[in-house]
Amino acid sequence: MNLALIEIFSAVMKTGSTTRAATLLGISQPGVSRGLKRLEDTTKLKLFERSGPRLTATPEALLLYREVQAAHAGLDRLRQAAARIREVGTGSLKVASSAALGLSFMPRVIAKYLKRRPAVSITFEISGSSAVRDLVASGLFDFGLCADEIDTTNLVAEPFIESYGVCVFRRGHALESKRIVSPSDLHQERLICLAPEDTARKQLDRHLAVAGISPRMIVETQFSATVCQLALEGAGVGVANVLSYVSEGYEKAGLIARPLVPTVNFVTLQIVPPQRARSRLVDEFAADLIQERDKLLQDCSQYHPDRVL
Repeated sequence: MNLALIEIFSAVMKTGSTTRAATLLGISQPGVSRGLKRLEDTTKLKLFERSGPRLTATPEALLLYREVQAAHAGLDRLRQAAARIREVGTGSLKVASSAALGLSFMPRVIAKYLKRRPAVSITFEISGSSAVRDLVASGLFDFGLCADEIDTTNLVAEPFIESYGVCVFRRGHALESKRIVSPSDLHQERLICLAPEDTARKQLDRHLAVAGISPRMIVETQFSATVCQLALEGAGVGVANVLSYVSEGYEKAGLIARPLVPTVNFVTLQIVPPQRARSRLVDEFAADLIQERDKLLQDCSQYHPDRVL
């Protein structure tokens, strides 16, 4: 199989469009389209549904991309091993995080860390919790933060932070007058939620079912930051992780948050590869994480249900 075609396919899956994939690869957009067609002909697989300029990955494409990622991880491990042999003593750190803490919180920690360790090279990846888990379990990355819904087999995992859900909506919404939001308040609201497989979403669904409430689920998405942004744009009322609401600065942007009762709980794990002695670089990074975590929890405390009940 032509590796160039695999790189084109990987770039399209990563960026979501042939135009952005072409920019990433430094080739023309028609070249990307031709490459995808050749790959489909070679593999005898239909990889994308086409509707005008839009591409939608098929289930076959998702399965193939999973195998491509695994192959890339293996190649990256070989490159890292060669680099370590060639540059003994050069400090490097590879960290991954889910979006809840990856978009703003983790960059702050990295910036703080690099002020003390300017010679260290850091690779930082934001991805879904399952992908973060795979990066760390494979040994490709040194440290990860992800939701507790992952399989912790072949990992050293421990709780890093526990948080809770808040109901978010634009200023002026009727819910702004309430100190807390209950499931009954969401009746017939246009609701923006996390994906059905998310553990926090499952808790929310149970609370709604117990209350006999059936809101209109208008958007389901993987990340709390996306929930907040959609609510800010006026798409509806969202239920998001308070960590995303606070760390992304949505209060200053005009988005209102109210505690959700009964609570929807989020647990973030910190994970490291098994059977590997933790380096001093990782330990120092983890210490910076804890300091910033405690500051974030303090900022979030005003939205805790216990503060308003």
